[in-house]
Amino acid sequence: MGLEAAIEWSLPPSKSHMIRWLALAAQTEGDTVLSFTGSVGKDVLSMADSLKQIGARIEQDESKWVVSGVGSRGFRTPEGTLDCGNSATATRFLMAIAAGMSDPVSIDGDQSLRQRDMSALAGALRELDCEVTSDTLPLTVTGPVVPGPVRLDVSTSSQPLSALLLASPGYSGAIRLKTSSHSVSRGYSELSYELASRCGSSNEISSGDATIVPWRPNTPSEAAIPGELSLLPIAMLLAELHDVEVVLKGDDLELSGALMELAEKAEILDLRDESDIIAPAAALMALGGGGKITGIAHARGKESDRISSTVGLLNCFGMEARELDDGVEVAGGQAPGRPKLPVDSQGDHRLAMTAMALASKCGGSVSGAEVCAVSDPDFIEKLMILED
Repeated sequence: MGLEAAIEWSLPPSKSHMIRWLALAAQTEGDTVLSFTGSVGKDVLSMADSLKQIGARIEQDESKWVVSGVGSRGFRTPEGTLDCGNSATATRFLMAIAAGMSDPVSIDGDQSLRQRDMSALAGALRELDCEVTSDTLPLTVTGPVVPGPVRLDVSTSSQPLSALLLASPGYSGAIRLKTSSHSVSRGYSELSYELASRCGSSNEISSGDATIVPWRPNTPSEAAIPGELSLLPIAMLLAELHDVEVVLKGDDLELSGALMELAEKAEILDLRDESDIIAPAAALMALGGGGKITGIAHARGKESDRISSTVGLLNCFGMEARELDDGVEVAGGQAPGRPKLPVDSQGDHRLAMTAMALASKCGGSVSGAEVCAVSDPDFIEKLMILED
């Protein structure tokens, strides 16, 4: 790859923000404009298509979407199955929305998503008198929720909490949560509460038991979607591999604590709340001084077992790493070598992008590379431009 001293890189719109805004805007009266730069990933498209099936109207242009919510009339029963593609976030949000409806709603996804565990939310919905036919996809949810107390396990994902909060406008009364003592990915649940608050919710996040009270969402007329910061480590990896400066296009981006520590080459990186960046973070550690990634036992239940798959990925490129019970240990001072066999992306978009970034330095083939379109449809095109 022949590169100049600096390269420009753009981040796609944040799917975490956009899926949450879609859920809120679909329940409000009137229109909400979602503005963004870049191409929307397939996970967001799956959420939008499903919401359209249950009554929301969404006009989709290149840089803005206009969402017309169902308001007081509520969602309608879909004619067919809601297809969530590869998105566990969309699945859980739609399960919780379906729980506020009276008729059965069937939900399915791709083969990778069918392997994901939905038992935490499914179990909570059953405690609230809903029928949920399975703990994995395909499944059918039949509501409505009967308000009351419920236990909620947030030790492997914060999405069940976000799902119940954002779907609660469709419930007839308050639900009282008794949550597990250990929680992960807390920034995502904080984001859900923050956006809900901007739409009129008085619910407040709590480190212990909490009550979620339904409210009538009132979204702002326009919401700007920021870039997908969880993909920043891929740009950082490309910069390190090719010894160039990567300049991000777009507005100023506020880095999380973990991203700051990664940029500062910390030897121990606790990714309890940011397990999405494990693979590129481990690769960066291998190129640098080495170290440990900890706090990620729950990441074994992602699109792939991200502890095992990350170690396997680095090994494919001849780089030394080993599994820990809750993380990865990586030797430093390494350089990737061309894999002898195609690298299996395992249906994990973040694994695929990390593999392609490494291969941009040493060559190699990545199977299932198209899965990166889940979050960044332009990734392969951007990578090819860099190679010109």
